[in-house]
Amino acid sequence: MFALGCACSGADEGPFSIDGAARLPDCSAPPAFDLTGQWSMSGDVTITSAGCFDTAVDESLASCPLTWQLEQTGADLSIVVDNEYLMRGRVCGTDVFFEGGFWLPVRDGNDCTYEEDSAAEVGIDAGSLALDDTGDEMTGTLAIRADCTADYAMTLFRF
Repeated sequence: MFALGCACSGADEGPFSIDGAARLPDCSAPPAFDLTGQWSMSGDVTITSAGCFDTAVDESLASCPLTWQLEQTGADLSIVVDNEYLMRGRVCGTDVFFEGGFWLPVRDGNDCTYEEDSAAEVGIDAGSLALDDTGDEMTGTLAIRADCTADYAMTLFRF
């Protein structure tokens, strides 16, 4: 799907940080919930520009699930995706913002094989997720970038 490429930093054994253009906003609203815990992601990636291997603009691909570990201090989040990628986040009321990036695998046909040719390390350029009224699910769209750009309509739900 995506051609792999990474502007990564971190220790040789991770967790790694991936650059993205998104920056965390200042918050005036306190966090509505404590998000500390394990979460799982799912969603659909829609390609928005040319450049990614074996994809076309407007093509939609289902993502494969990964575990996100969130640790919250005040409004700030420390996030480790798939035990390998370190991101930052901020909770402003019921909106959750992210900075950094992560490895994003997509389905090969009907299966999640987690092969490198069907995944990319993506940076987050913009977007946020909105929490539901229980604090156990958040949904929204993130603008992401690898060798092409894409919109990731995603859901994170608490284990």
